[in-house]
Amino acid sequence: MKIENDMGYIDISKKAIADIAGNAASGCYGLVGMAHQRGKDGLVELVTRKRYSKGVRVDFDDEGKILIDLYVVIEQAVKISTVADNIISAVKYNVERQTSLKVKRVTVNVVCVRVMGR
Repeated sequence: MKIENDMGYIDISKKAIADIAGNAASGCYGLVGMAHQRGKDGLVELVTRKRYSKGVRVDFDDEGKILIDLYVVIEQAVKISTVADNIISAVKYNVERQTSLKVKRVTVNVVCVRVMGR
């Protein structure tokens, strides 16, 4: 996404926005991690903190607003809707604050629920 002003322009990549979104989501209670779906076989890979952007897809609509899809793994003993709401709020706030671009939609896709060992 290119932002222009009278002094020049700033080009913000989708990867940079995905990094911001992944880091914002990682601070939310109940999130085990981000998931990277591999291929058509349905296997889910939990990605490391350095690669959280692999669990985020960023697109832009016709108006230049950001559309974010997150693929997450949630803890078993938490209310999924509450965790998803917290993730949406954190991601939207951080991306808009750090890029000054508007976020139109944040979609949280719960790929699986992780059962924690005893």
